[in-house]
Amino acid sequence: MDKEIRGLVEEAERQGWKVEVLRSGHIRPYAPNGVGLVGLSGTPGDSNWKRIAISRMKRHGFVWPPTKSWRRQQE
Repeated sequence: MDKEIRGLVEEAERQGWKVEVLRSGHIRPYAPNGVGLVGLSGTPGDSNWKRIAISRMKRHGFVWPPTKSWRRQQE
């Protein structure tokens, strides 16, 4: 899994999203409320993949960018 994808997935899990990684390499983040599902490719070919994925996830309550306190923990 790509470093940028891994960071997005880790933040989603931190916010309570359930993330399922399929054998095909695709990633399915499920929103905490159980209603939202966003499909991600394990190796995205579109250069705008991150912007598109984050905007779709925000519709279901995802918060981006992460809070400053979270960033300090990662450093």
